[in-house]
Amino acid sequence: MIKNANSYSSMDQRIESIQVSKSDRQIAKEHMRDADSVADLVCRAAESLRSVGQLLNGIFANRVR
Repeated sequence: MIKNANSYSSMDQRIESIQVSKSDRQIAKEHMRDADSVADLVCRAAESLRSVGQLLNGIFANRVR
């Protein structure tokens, strides 16, 4: 997730300044948080894949020896 809580505050302020209905603003905030959750999930998946890659490299390096 976004590690800096001020990022949410800044985005919330930008969304609040847009001249649309309150429900549209709420939807925009929900989408922003959903996108942040997806980005967090992708980052964690990438870290897991790197770890698996390192494990496989270690296994194959030992088999070659």
